[in-house]
Amino acid sequence: MAHGALCFLCPGLWISGEEIAAQMGVSRAAVWKQVRALRASGYRIESSPRRGYRLLEADRLDPERIRSGLQTKFLGRELHYFREVESTNDVSRSLAESCPDGTVVLAEVQTRGRGRLARSWASPPGGIWMSVVLKPALPLSRAYRANMAVSLAVAKALSRLYQLRAAIKWPNDILIGGRKISGILMEVRAELDRLDYVIAGVGLNVNIDPSRFPAEWNATSISDQLGHDVSRTELVQEILREIEEAYLKLGSEEIFEEWRSLSATTGRYVRISSLEGDFEGEAVSLGEDGSLCIKTENGLQRVLAGDCLHLRGREEA
Repeated sequence: MAHGALCFLCPGLWISGEEIAAQMGVSRAAVWKQVRALRASGYRIESSPRRGYRLLEADRLDPERIRSGLQTKFLGRELHYFREVESTNDVSRSLAESCPDGTVVLAEVQTRGRGRLARSWASPPGGIWMSVVLKPALPLSRAYRANMAVSLAVAKALSRLYQLRAAIKWPNDILIGGRKISGILMEVRAELDRLDYVIAGVGLNVNIDPSRFPAEWNATSISDQLGHDVSRTELVQEILREIEEAYLKLGSEEIFEEWRSLSATTGRYVRISSLEGDFEGEAVSLGEDGSLCIKTENGLQRVLAGDCLHLRGREEA
C-alpha cells in the first residue's frame, strides 16, 4: 500500500524507521520510499538519523475539510477532488452541461495543465490547481466580467490571508512584487449571444520552491514570499468565498473599479501579441469591457484579447 507508513506517523511524535518497518513487515528502504511518496503528496515529515520520522503537518487537500469550513452559499458545495488529473478544466468541461452553478474541480497534481495560448503550465504537488464552473446570466459580450471577478478574488484572498500586495497583470495573471504567482484560464461555451457556462481555471503556486521552475518564468510562491508553508485548505476556502462574493456582483461597477485599481499593467511599457499583430507602447487605461488601451507611435490602440509582456523601456523586465 503506497501510503502505509502514514498509519504509524502521529503528528508531533517521533517514531523510528526500524519500528515502522517491523510493524509493516517491510524493509527500511521500503519505508523511506513511502515517506518520499507522502512528502510528494503534501505531507510534511521531518526525519532524523537518530529519532526516525515525525509528521509535522498534513498539507494534503481534504475535500471534506474544505466543504465543512466553506463560508459560501453555493460555490464549492459540489466539489470534485482528484489526486491527479490531466487538467481540471478538462474535467470541468465534461461536467459543465449538467452540474450546478459553482461546481469546483480540485486536484493535487495536473499532468497536462495549460495556460493561455495552450502553453504548458507546471502543476506539481504543493499548489492549488482548481477550476470553477460558473453559469452567469450574462450575454456572451460580457463574459469578460467573470475573468475580472476571479482575478480579483484570487488577489484579494492573498491580501486578506497573508497581507501580500497582489497585482493583476492584464489580462489574467496575478503578480507579487512583479513575479508571477498565479494564472487564470477562462474557457467559454455559448450559443449565439447566450452564455451557457464559463470555466475558470486557477493555478496558484502555494507551498512550492520556485527555483524548480525555469528562470524566465519569473515565478514566485506563497511559501517563497512568507518563508514558511501555509494551509492550502484555508486558502481554497478563502478563494471560493471571494469568488462567490465577486460573482454575485458581476453586474456592478464595483467589480470593474476594484479590478482596475489592482492593475499591474497600466502605466507600464508593454509588448502586445494579438490577432491584429505585435506592437509596443504604453498601457494607459483599462476599459469596462476588459480591454487594454495602448498608446503607440501611431496613436491609441484598444486590445480586447492578446498576450501582454511588461517591458522596462524597450527591454524586457
